Amino acid sequence: MKLNNFPEYFPMFSRLLCLLLLTGTVAVSAQAQERYIEDTVLVPLRTGGSTEHRVIHQGLPSGTAVTVLEEDRELGWSRVRTHDGNEGWLPSRYLKREPGARYQLLSALRALGQPEDGSVSLSTAVEQLRKDADAAMATRDALQTELVELRELSNNATTLDANNRTLTETVQMLKNQISVLEADNARLHDEAWQKWFINGVWATGIGGFLTLVLPRIIPRRKRRSEWG
Repeated sequence: MKLNNFPEYFPMFSRLLCLLLLTGTVAVSAQAQERYIEDTVLVPLRTGGSTEHRVIHQGLPSGTAVTVLEEDRELGWSRVRTHDGNEGWLPSRYLKREPGARYQLLSALRALGQPEDGSVSLSTAVEQLRKDADAAMATRDALQTELVELRELSNNATTLDANNRTLTETVQMLKNQISVLEADNARLHDEAWQKWFINGVWATGIGGFLTLVLPRIIPRRKRRSEWG
């Protein structure tokens, strides 16, 4: 290639150079990534990215820190290197960005000077969790009982309100009936007084009439009897 033709190929060389730089950057970033084996069964290392490849390490325990050298996202496998120099492939799903919960617990126990197996502390923690669970259940039961009582009080309040309304309506109805009865009583009293007055007038009239008539009738009968 002649130098005088270099300007024609300069854009192509520029793109190739950028591609190489990007590839190198990706490779460096992949090598710098650190992952941890998740809380699961021991993960074996293999010579390739499939279960058909030979196992070169029987299994990495949970919390093991590894460096990701290569990742095949299509197959879901990653090539890793352990701190002691072992390299191999394992499924990418077993790699986590943070150590597993059990590994973190053991690390915390070691920091506190507890046995690494954590058996005593784990038993104590489990017992404490059980106590907390029992206390939480007791609190839940108490709250449920209180809720039932509140619902009963609410129902009773509703019933009392309904009964109060019914009694109010009954009292009002009785008042109306009393008003009607009082009106009827007044009417009957007026009618009775009118009848008494009329009867008195009749009695007075009849008495006066008899007072005037009887003296005249009775003597005549006596005279007739004397004549006879």
